[in-house]
Amino acid sequence: MFVHCTLHFGPFSGQNETFVFIDKTMTWAQAQSYCRAHHTDLASARNVSENRRRAWIGLYNDVNSWRWSMDDTGFYKDGEPELRNWSPGEPNNHKGNECCAEMFDSGVWNDRDCDAVCNVVCIYIAGEDFK
Repeated sequence: MFVHCTLHFGPFSGQNETFVFIDKTMTWAQAQSYCRAHHTDLASARNVSENRRRAWIGLYNDVNSWRWSMDDTGFYKDGEPELRNWSPGEPNNHKGNECCAEMFDSGVWNDRDCDAVCNVVCIYIAGEDFK
């Protein structure tokens, strides 16, 4: 199934963080690999609320426990790893195969099939080695 998520977005910066919209659709795993190879990782709890665009975010369901792709605890402030902003009724694991998270334009999140394709928001953290 091909799903194209439309975004009109450009790079912007935080303190030492740069968010980069990737104008190419890919699966969640491809997005994670791309972001890790070219930037730092997929956008995570600390910064995802700053990006209100429809795109993959770095949240996935790891055996019934939602986790962030960037699992370095030194990256997060208190409470951020547990941050959730699900759309009402989500996550619902529709058809039993929605194990990755996307963010809608409104900033709320939806669980989605990891093999669907969507745009991506990566984060690059200058001078840090987070993974």
